[in-house]
Amino acid sequence: MEEANAAAGHCRLVGGQLVSSTVAEAANIRVEILRRQTGGRVSWQFRQPQLALFWYRRGFDRFQLEIDGRPVSSGLSPKTSLGLFPAEVEAAGEFEGDQQCEYAVVFLDRAFVAAHLGLDFQRPLIAFGHDHLKQGLAALCREAMAPDNLFDLFAEGWAMQALALLSRAERAEGPPHAEWRGGLPPASLRRIEDYIRANLSSAISLADLADIAGLSRRHFLRAFRASVGETPLGHVRALRIEEAKQHLSDARQSITDVALECGFSHAQHFTTSFRMATGVTPSAFRRQRLS
Repeated sequence: MEEANAAAGHCRLVGGQLVSSTVAEAANIRVEILRRQTGGRVSWQFRQPQLALFWYRRGFDRFQLEIDGRPVSSGLSPKTSLGLFPAEVEAAGEFEGDQQCEYAVVFLDRAFVAAHLGLDFQRPLIAFGHDHLKQGLAALCREAMAPDNLFDLFAEGWAMQALALLSRAERAEGPPHAEWRGGLPPASLRRIEDYIRANLSSAISLADLADIAGLSRRHFLRAFRASVGETPLGHVRALRIEEAKQHLSDARQSITDVALECGFSHAQHFTTSFRMATGVTPSAFRRQRLS
């Protein structure tokens, strides 16, 4: 097991046997790439003074934790393999998975985060997915395996981009797969998420989602907010915006086509919703993406 900064009230206790460890440091960033022999279960206790971004790369199936005293559990998959723990958040519990697991963790200096965002992250994001963030993490890990004299520059550029992506993810998504006490079971959340993603171009009502969960609309609304941190229709809107971002990268599609394909009733509704979520219009986002 490992321990760090216990005297300062911080800890990092990890079960299993450490098989390999690669560490690379830049001015405001520490990257660790770790492999552990676990026996299928890993006990974990964590509280650190920096923002920590985890990428559970291989060998993790699910976790059961208490985060600042609140129980949270979720499955992990290649699509939902990221975890964000703000500075000073305390987490303890257990991960389940294969006999051997691999993961990477990036620690970001708190002052660096505040200087570039003007704020600090307040809530964890657990078992979430973000393709662009994972692509950047993969590149960062490759650089960290053999850092050269440009690693500091690369790491700082990566960190600034990652902070922007994380800030948007925190605002738009919350922790979509976590089962907080009083919320929905993971299996229900998966069915609802699958249904939403399969029907983004169609009308999705609260009644539809409540039926999938087998709950009344009132009970479903309360349970969904406890699990995800936002209303069901707000979550649908956020997923539609993320889908629209992918379509806007294709210059052959008109704004109206993108709007209808992503479930918005008309182009003006799409433009208003998109600008509220991202701060820019779809046309401006497309110009930025294609420039």
